Amino acid sequence: MKTSRIPPGTARAIVMALALFSFALSVILSWTVFERLPHLEDELAYLFEARVIAGGNFVIPSPEPSAAYWQPFVVDQNGLRFGKYTPGYPLQLAAGVIAGAPWIINAFFAALSVALVYRIGREIFKSEDTGVIAAALVAFSPMAILLNASLMGHSAALFWVGLFLYAYWRLDLWFGRLVQETSPPHPFPLHEEGRANVVSQGEVSLKRPLRPALRWGALAGFALGMVFITRPATALAVAVPIIAWSGVCLLRALRTRRDLLPRLLAPLAALSAITILLALIVPLYSYQATGDPQTNLYTFVWSYDRVGFGEGYGRHGHTLEKGVRHMRFDLSLTAADLFGWQLQSIRDDSGGVRADLTDHFVNQADYYPATGLSWILLPFAFIVVYKERSLLIFLWLALGLGWLALPFLMNDGALTRVPAFAWVNVFGLLLWLCAPLLVLRGRTAVWTWLLAAVALSLIIVQLTYWIGSQRYSTRYYFEALFSLAILSALPLAWLIQRLKHYDVVYAGFAVLLALSFFNYSLPRVNVLHGFNLINRELVDAVEARREPGRDLLVLVSGDNVRWRSYGELMALTSPYLDSDIVVARVSSQANRDAVIGHFPTRQIIEIHAVENDASFVDTPSS
Repeated sequence: MKTSRIPPGTARAIVMALALFSFALSVILSWTVFERLPHLEDELAYLFEARVIAGGNFVIPSPEPSAAYWQPFVVDQNGLRFGKYTPGYPLQLAAGVIAGAPWIINAFFAALSVALVYRIGREIFKSEDTGVIAAALVAFSPMAILLNASLMGHSAALFWVGLFLYAYWRLDLWFGRLVQETSPPHPFPLHEEGRANVVSQGEVSLKRPLRPALRWGALAGFALGMVFITRPATALAVAVPIIAWSGVCLLRALRTRRDLLPRLLAPLAALSAITILLALIVPLYSYQATGDPQTNLYTFVWSYDRVGFGEGYGRHGHTLEKGVRHMRFDLSLTAADLFGWQLQSIRDDSGGVRADLTDHFVNQADYYPATGLSWILLPFAFIVVYKERSLLIFLWLALGLGWLALPFLMNDGALTRVPAFAWVNVFGLLLWLCAPLLVLRGRTAVWTWLLAAVALSLIIVQLTYWIGSQRYSTRYYFEALFSLAILSALPLAWLIQRLKHYDVVYAGFAVLLALSFFNYSLPRVNVLHGFNLINRELVDAVEARREPGRDLLVLVSGDNVRWRSYGELMALTSPYLDSDIVVARVSSQANRDAVIGHFPTRQIIEIHAVENDASFVDTPSS
């Protein structure tokens, strides 16, 4: 694709409007639906870690009695208190804590992501139309709208994944200008857009400046390092196809132009070194918390919370069978949540969200009870790029699906429950994923597969984890959004460039976005208001009892008390116990006396809780 119907100036204006829309919507929904409060245990832990970091520490001494100030996914070990999560996202969230607005961080990343996906789509496919459509799909994606309004780390990870892909794309361009691509007979001919990027042997210059490549390599390494310290498994999944393509480039150079290898290796070495240096933050954090850099902090909360197969991985042991089952469950929801395209209506006859869908969004994690269609454009992307050879791509995809299904078809599925074979299956899938890079020629052809491979690699790597995720959408797949949005934009851009009345396509696309936004995205996110019983009502009731000018100590007692009964107050309590509201769970008189002794000047408010329900012992001050 070499032409665009939409002028560059108009495209940039539209993307700027989309970025501002994403920023504003994130802020609005974080204030209205989520009420600037964490609703998941993960969010509470992230906020705790961010506040610790904002105070200049990674770990802090455990307060006494430590059980009184317990929070989900926060660990007390050997006199130290710390969160179980890697420190990447809390480091970024800490900037919002310092500014007094933690919710603004994801809104900031939401806007940047819309602008970045436009840049990636426009440059790789040389099409303003592709970039604009991809940016619109990201801005209006229900998954993005939901997660951008939360305090989860996926919005940050999505941006860093995109920046890594963009920086590596620029590095790959530099490689292409330096080294002549070889063209032996193979089933994927070099398309015109690929030929335009090929330089002849006589034009290759050893004098080409190395500094731009080093800069792009360093930026790619920084971005991948940020992904790793934010979401390590995601970083691994995203890196696999890029590492494979780098290896292919080096092998081709080794065969044809060995004299260029040092210049090719230098930016890749910069990328690797910076990634590793940033990644070292994770074991350093574990060392500071436990004295052992190899400690998996997740296991301090759940001993089975580990990646892998067999006993000790997951509540009852993890198997390939369970991994595929969760994959099928999660993909059924992804098919709707990705872009909000669904065959059935999300609403019932009264105009509210259907009861079965509401129950699924809030409580369930099995098959989504409606038919999502957000994948519908993806097959056409391969047809647009690979043309008559797209059948080979579809056959290759079928081969990968067959490899995944093979152990289920043999010996009544017994192999799916063998840990060693599960690893064989996963590594076989990753090899299958990277193999086409050995024969693909032409930068557009290669990068179309790389974008698809990033999405598929996330799905494959996620098979090794013992649980799926449908709370806050299928967020374990969220970092594939850039790839899927760009690929979905390709068929529409192709159509726009070939129709005389291309404005009809743009108008229809705008209508589709509006329909999905109002008829799917907003209702789908709104059902999460008060999710996990967290809302502002308890906070407002506590404030109503505050005496003028007094800091508060809220004491919670009761039977089988769960975090949801007073999670709002946990979210307001500083890890340093210096916030104007501090909440403490008291389970005995000695425990109660010890807590009160630390806060002799605070006004005390009593709450009695039974499981998830809380009520005040006192009455509001008049």
